[in-house]
Amino acid sequence: MVYGGKPSRGCRTCRARRIKCDEGKPTCKRCEKSKRVCGGYRPEFEIVHRDQTVSTVRRLRSRAAGSLHQQLVPLSSEPTPSPVLAVPVLERAHCYFASNFIMVPLQMGASSPGFMEYLLPLIKSERPDTALRHAFHACAFALLGNCAKSESIDLAQLSRKYYTQALCKTRRALSHPEVAGTDATLAAILMLCLYESITAIKPDDVPAWRSHIDGAVQLVCKRGREKICQTRIGYLLFSDVRHHLVVRALSSLEPVPFGADWWMSYGDTDSLFATFQRFALAFVEIRAEVSRLIITTSRSPETLEQMRKLARRAQAIDDGIAKWLDSVPDKYRPKMLCWLGDEEVGLLEGKDYGDIEVFPGRVDVYSDFLTASAWNLGRMSRIILASLNIRITAWMCFPIDYRTVPEFESFRRVCEGPISDIIASVPYHFGWHLRRKELMVHERGPAPGFACGQEGPCKALPSLFLLWALTCVKNHDISSAEQRAWAKGRLRFIADKIGLKYAHIANDVDIRFPSMLIRHDGTMETPAHISAKGLPLRPAAVSQSPESSSSPYPS
Repeated sequence: MVYGGKPSRGCRTCRARRIKCDEGKPTCKRCEKSKRVCGGYRPEFEIVHRDQTVSTVRRLRSRAAGSLHQQLVPLSSEPTPSPVLAVPVLERAHCYFASNFIMVPLQMGASSPGFMEYLLPLIKSERPDTALRHAFHACAFALLGNCAKSESIDLAQLSRKYYTQALCKTRRALSHPEVAGTDATLAAILMLCLYESITAIKPDDVPAWRSHIDGAVQLVCKRGREKICQTRIGYLLFSDVRHHLVVRALSSLEPVPFGADWWMSYGDTDSLFATFQRFALAFVEIRAEVSRLIITTSRSPETLEQMRKLARRAQAIDDGIAKWLDSVPDKYRPKMLCWLGDEEVGLLEGKDYGDIEVFPGRVDVYSDFLTASAWNLGRMSRIILASLNIRITAWMCFPIDYRTVPEFESFRRVCEGPISDIIASVPYHFGWHLRRKELMVHERGPAPGFACGQEGPCKALPSLFLLWALTCVKNHDISSAEQRAWAKGRLRFIADKIGLKYAHIANDVDIRFPSMLIRHDGTMETPAHISAKGLPLRPAAVSQSPESSSSPYPS
């Protein structure tokens, strides 16, 4: 993205005519003299997001703070803020959220999908007092409050009020079948899930995130895949629910309700992202079987043979991923932007690995960050598959130290490559390449764009997708101490600078895999739970059909 100079505050008519505007209020005097209709002025928030220079952002923040003092008052004890007083900051929050999370294809029929693009038509058609509107307000205020401070209004408190109202209205909607079966209700639950990722600051907040995902899953099952996917919006909603489900499944030891095939036969089934989701869900099913076998049986010739079969299945999935990656068209493959040494990344200046932007070594770029995120999902799947095979190997060769057998060395090498590839992708997610345009030699085709503001570095959505990949690097046994320290630093950046507070929780969980699971497997006499918070060892029961499930949400 080439910097286009200081954005004009002139009226729309003068900007269209490419002449200087006197910026008169309420209408431009130049338009009055020429007897033209003045098109009005852009909102200040739009200008903020269209100018990414440090000096302008600093100036606009100061100006916006003064504007807030004039237009807003401190929050009262009333549950709903005054619409008149809240309009300016609400508009700013909406645009900030849209410029960070809502992604739409820039061309009709573009191969790269958008993300949460269903929100725009749904919110436009919803009444102001609905669950979706309140959930959207809650997320918008929470994200803005995490990144911008105001002395005149407590944005965090405002977001919590809207969140509470959204919860109440969602429960009320679920109690009425005709409302529960609407796309807006499902979208509201997905927004509540996103709210937890933006605001969660302690492990006790994680169950709420999981509960919202489970609620969305049960709602999909009650409505039925066929019915939901009949419309474009329903198709997008189903694909988004599946995305959240994949993240939830990979971050726990629980199997996927109804099985991988049930989820992968509808919605987006052909994209790069969907292909890696298919591999990830296949792995989750095998992991659940391995955990069940380890927990509920003892070592015997029969169980050893069952475990060998599971190991072969896991290896077959990894071979399938590796083979498929080799066949990905060149336009979707990563390109090496540069190679940086210790001095170039700042390590020789006395900085710690946790403080530097780029890890020494390769830096890759992609056609768009959704493609980059899809690749990282495939890499995480390979890492976790190899880790599962290490766990199986340790269980089968016990009491021999699994690290001394040849299989361990083979699986270790499988993990090293994807870990390095994830690290090489991180600067691209944060827009580092946009500041090094002299290195950009690869053409970029049409890519999805954000629904508001201007393309630029440090968006929230790429950081949300990157969060789990960095957590995987931070927690894995094969990662070096330097790689773990760097991943922790990037997670802190996501929490403190991007505004996704859940990254602090991911950073604070002190676990190593697969060694922690292996130690637990080797000493366990009876079924138990892992001591690390948020990692249950016993897999939950898997519902075999939508009809056999029950919703975690009250009716």
